[in-house]
Amino acid sequence: MLRKIQHIGILVEDLERTMSKFKRFGLICTEVTEIEKVGVRIAFFPIGDTMIEFLHYTGPDKGHPIVRSQKGAINHLCFEVDDLSATIKDFEKNGAKLIEGFPRNGAHGPVAFFYPETTEGILIEICQL
Repeated sequence: MLRKIQHIGILVEDLERTMSKFKRFGLICTEVTEIEKVGVRIAFFPIGDTMIEFLHYTGPDKGHPIVRSQKGAINHLCFEVDDLSATIKDFEKNGAKLIEGFPRNGAHGPVAFFYPETTEGILIEICQL
């Protein structure tokens, strides 16, 4: 029986840059580890009961070929926030650019999306329930 999402793994091109960006967005990195045998560095960012894992392969021939070549990408990460307007301002202050037409009403309240090229290639949504 499935109980919850334990973590979301996202491959990134530049681990240090991604860590820096997401720290500025208010997430806290609790651990960075390297598995030398596999050739991967992983940064862990817990949020609520879930963990975001940013993974970076240290060379073009590192990692299992099937895992490394995974093509079905996560569409976006959504973070629930208490104050949508304040969070938008904070994200913009830290380099994120709001997608035109947002904020607007979503399925369960107001939402906003940021251009992935300003959030390390990851489409980020914030929502206020």
